[in-house]
Amino acid sequence: MTVVTKGADIALLDTSVIVNFADAGALIQLASYLGPKGTITLDVERELNRLMGTSRPRLVTLTRLGWPPGEPLGLPPDLLADAEDIRRLHAKPGEHEAANRGEISVALLAPRLGNAVVVMDDGLGKQLCRHRGVPRLSSAQLSAEMVADGTFDDATGFEVFDVATPSGIGQAEFKQAVGDARTAFGQTG
Repeated sequence: MTVVTKGADIALLDTSVIVNFADAGALIQLASYLGPKGTITLDVERELNRLMGTSRPRLVTLTRLGWPPGEPLGLPPDLLADAEDIRRLHAKPGEHEAANRGEISVALLAPRLGNAVVVMDDGLGKQLCRHRGVPRLSSAQLSAEMVADGTFDDATGFEVFDVATPSGIGQAEFKQAVGDARTAFGQTG
């Protein structure tokens, strides 16, 4: 079954999703579409701030929009040790100390948020969500959802889809993802 953000109370976002939408020039549409349900963790906020000041100046748009709204969510004390253990277990030689903190915090916190959906692309985070039974979709799937909903036209939706997928994935897969989102909308009401 295809997961969509429609019907969820919270869309908990990892850094990669926001970066993909920013790289495709669609950050304003993302903020408008998700509105107040768009949420990040403190670790994701730290990653975004670091990227904003270095390689991704388009992320300044988040500050100008005041989005996501509200305060970023911190991990509760009982999850901090688990998060650090997972980070250490999956750390690769030479990785910076904060590597994977955003996706780990998103995957650990989501089950405690009630009717939440995670939007994440990173491999470790996808694995953590799968093991915890957390509903998750990717940037590419969210762009297809936004086309199915009428928020994006096909060209804009494909732009995000193309940024968020490996080379060799193209229009056929995009059209399939849009169709899957339309079907999911029928299932979610």
